[in-house]
Amino acid sequence: MTRLNELAREYEARHYPPTRRLDLQNEGPETARVRALRWIQTFAHEEPGADLLLVVERGRPPGRKGPVRVSVEKLLDELLGGLVEWWQPFADGSLALRVARDPRRWAARGRPTVPEGDGRTPETAGAAYVPAEDDIPEEILPLARRVAEMRRTREGLGVSLLGVVMRQLWIHAQATAMSERVSFEDALTRILRDEERRLYEDD
Repeated sequence: MTRLNELAREYEARHYPPTRRLDLQNEGPETARVRALRWIQTFAHEEPGADLLLVVERGRPPGRKGPVRVSVEKLLDELLGGLVEWWQPFADGSLALRVARDPRRWAARGRPTVPEGDGRTPETAGAAYVPAEDDIPEEILPLARRVAEMRRTREGLGVSLLGVVMRQLWIHAQATAMSERVSFEDALTRILRDEERRLYEDD
């Protein structure tokens, strides 16, 4: 568990510097909602497209959500299609989100479908993003590449889409690791076995 927490903290520190993390754990539900909204509005005005992290309930046992998390998740749902491009649960009681690249255009288009995978939409599919390989710990990178290549092959995707597959895989692995309380390596191994099973079933 200690190693898992270290890996999670390392990933968070690289992808979400202090200026992009907001700790709401000591707030009441309504205050947390107001602070989160104002913070997101600031980035929408000053830095559209920013990736942010809201810390809502660290150290809480898995299971029932606390009132702060419920309140903030409801806010993020309301902001989808306006100030927020996408959001999803992140490691250890946090919520990751991306501020809309053009909040006014997103609001005019209405509420979009919540994206899967790396969170990009058809409008942002060509936009640059940090390669998944830059986020994955070096010691498990070969395993991640193997799983990503297996998934790409199984789904019949071109080599040019391997980076997108890798990003989807890494998000999946992080979610599995945090929800199941296992290491990133164990999470990737589980995904590998699932890919092998699917390949066998397709044959």
